[in-house]
Amino acid sequence: MLTAFDAEGNIIVWNRECERVTGYSATEIIGNPQAKHLFSDHSLPSGRSPELSASSTSPIVTPVSSVNTLRDSIIEEVNKARNHGRAREWQITCKDGVIKTVAWSNISSRFPIASWAGWGIGIDITERKHAELAQEQEYQQLRQFIKNAPIAMAMFDTEMRFLAYSNQWLTDHNLLSQSLLGCSYYDIFPDMKEDWKEIHQQGLQGKFISRTEDKWERADGSVLYFRWAVQPWYVNPINGTEDGEAIGGLIMVADRVDELIQTREAALEAAHAKSQFLANMSHEIRTPMHGVLGMAGLMLHTSLTPKQREYVETIRISAKHLLGLINDILDFSKLEAGEMQLENLDFNLYECLQDVINLFKPQAQDKGIILNLHFAENLPRFVRGDPSRLRQILLNLVSNAIKFTPSGSISLEAKLEGKSNRKTRVDFRVIDTGIGIPSEAQAKLFQSFSQVDPSTSRQYGGTGLGLAICEQLVSIMQGEIGVTSDVNQGSTFWFTLPFQTANGEGETQGESPGGREWDSLEKRGDRSLSVGKKDLKILVVEDHLINQTVILSQLETLGYQADCVANGLEALKCLEVQDYDIVLMDCQMPLMDGYTATQELRRREGNKNRTVVIALTAHAMKADRDKCLASGMDDYLSKPVDEEDLARIVQRWAQKIPLSHSSHSLGTGKGIDHSYGATDSEFAESGSVIPVNPIYPSTGNGHHSGRSSPDLTLPIDRERLEKISRGKISVKRQLLQMFLETASQDLQPLERAIASQDYSQVKHFAHRLKGSAANMGVPILSDRAKELEEMACQRRLEGSTELLDSFRELLEAVDVFIETELT
Repeated sequence: MLTAFDAEGNIIVWNRECERVTGYSATEIIGNPQAKHLFSDHSLPSGRSPELSASSTSPIVTPVSSVNTLRDSIIEEVNKARNHGRAREWQITCKDGVIKTVAWSNISSRFPIASWAGWGIGIDITERKHAELAQEQEYQQLRQFIKNAPIAMAMFDTEMRFLAYSNQWLTDHNLLSQSLLGCSYYDIFPDMKEDWKEIHQQGLQGKFISRTEDKWERADGSVLYFRWAVQPWYVNPINGTEDGEAIGGLIMVADRVDELIQTREAALEAAHAKSQFLANMSHEIRTPMHGVLGMAGLMLHTSLTPKQREYVETIRISAKHLLGLINDILDFSKLEAGEMQLENLDFNLYECLQDVINLFKPQAQDKGIILNLHFAENLPRFVRGDPSRLRQILLNLVSNAIKFTPSGSISLEAKLEGKSNRKTRVDFRVIDTGIGIPSEAQAKLFQSFSQVDPSTSRQYGGTGLGLAICEQLVSIMQGEIGVTSDVNQGSTFWFTLPFQTANGEGETQGESPGGREWDSLEKRGDRSLSVGKKDLKILVVEDHLINQTVILSQLETLGYQADCVANGLEALKCLEVQDYDIVLMDCQMPLMDGYTATQELRRREGNKNRTVVIALTAHAMKADRDKCLASGMDDYLSKPVDEEDLARIVQRWAQKIPLSHSSHSLGTGKGIDHSYGATDSEFAESGSVIPVNPIYPSTGNGHHSGRSSPDLTLPIDRERLEKISRGKISVKRQLLQMFLETASQDLQPLERAIASQDYSQVKHFAHRLKGSAANMGVPILSDRAKELEEMACQRRLEGSTELLDSFRELLEAVDVFIETELT
């Protein structure tokens, strides 16, 4: 559009574009005094140029000489007005009554033309103004939506300035009294995390980014937790000259999850406390229960009247039942916490099932029940898996079958369900002719603490945990379990489990169990039968003389020979000159502890054959086990070491390591003394390297002098002492005298450490005393030493002097025990 005015403001030029836009022809406008008012009403200032209708007082300048130059200059001026907003917006009422918006630029001062007082050019921007208005309305609606959103939400431009935000955003960021519109996000939060700033830039490049949990440590020390999402928002270019949509900025959604995190942390802390409680209770409950069972068993081998025998048998059965309930509760807690660990061993599947049947034969015979085992001919006798957990499941199911079957028969069946690659899937079934289970009760059979008959008058007892434990064990072993049953017809409990093919398992299907077992052992080279225990080389690394004696004595009882050193440095020297199959490594020792020694051993081994290292420590929590494994150890054994646990762990690792053919003896001229046939006194004084050849000769029939429950008047756990001494009074006396001597020696530096507030030394000596006392069967002293160790860890020693006095009193009581009962 192009229009020119005379000195009175009348329109003297009205081109065709003006006619098209307004509907007025040139004849209707030019010379019409009223036409000039088209540009005098409804003006909308949006620039700094003078009004088009204003009369120009500028002097007439010589016109531009070239028409082409004039045209190019005007086009340039129009483009400048477009790009820099120098035009002034006017609303013009058209001939048809429609109001249109025109952007006018007065360029007469730049390009004066003779006889024209003023002139300008214009563009119809009506559609653009409508689009801008619609966009503004949408923006206002979006602002209202964001403002009232129930979550923390904010909208930013490309410079990260606030365009909109929700009330919840202000609340979560403690900004209720501030107005954020137009403010920079980074000015409001100068302590913004640098990685968040990088994420914002990625969002402005078109990425969608989110985090379910993020921690923001503020400059004032406060810590906030968020889950958030960031994504760009887009705009349509108004001028339509660009392709597609352009990024207008970011939308951020954030949710404070402080309470959720705190709840989770509290739950984890509670789980840790529960785990610690269970670990303590496991030890505290099992120890007296084993004492009760042991005493009852010994009493049954003495001369008793029929009435006494009945009473003792009742005690034994009740204690065994109680121990089973305790084991169920502990197993269930482990399964709930996800801490149940599975073994992966080669084992004889047929023998495993046969052991279960043999265990229940007496009960079945007492009730007149026929107990059968059906083992499919095409089923491999040897498989690889967890035999103890399989046995636990079978024991539970067969026990239930016997409990709920008044008469008839019970069958344990095993058949091959499928086989592929190195996987064998076995179907197990326990079929009884018992009372059966109603269909409505079958759905809750595998639920925790549920009973088919929950009434107080029910005939059959139980905790309702057995089947729940079976279901969870089958689940973690990647199997399935179920039941089919009819009332008064019997029940069938079935489960399927996958097993790996045993190492060296051949195609020997269809043979008898006995013949099959022999052939398979020959092929596998099973070390437990085809290789003698004397071929296994074991090194014990333990600084405490008493603990050395106990471990070596237990190993000898189990049929193993072992060498012993007193710290990590000596262990590394031994390992330089002799290859060992298994190293039993104490964790806390002078000069070099077990963690450091294991790490150095792994560094030296590199990619060579890996020596099996089993941790020996008085700590019993999962975190301690993790620390041992993280340092490079392979397994973990808690003190006081139980002989059965020691046997099981050594046997398990013995099956996994290749035997060395070198001689076991260290007496090969490599600088380590190994005196076979040492006397008891020589053994006690032999220093750091202690021979195992026989310390305490066992009796011909392996008979022990008996076991008793812990004494209530003396601080001695008689059962523990019986175990480590194998019932020999001379061994008991020697062990306790050694313990008294070393413990008394440790009390003096411990007292000095307490007086000087040397927390490290207090912890060291308390830990030594805790372990040795537990090993020797002085649990009260061990517990009090543990209490002192924990006080040192917390750097507080209030009451430590009283504990030290109690140590002396307990050692005196041990001395009295030696003089009165072991003479």
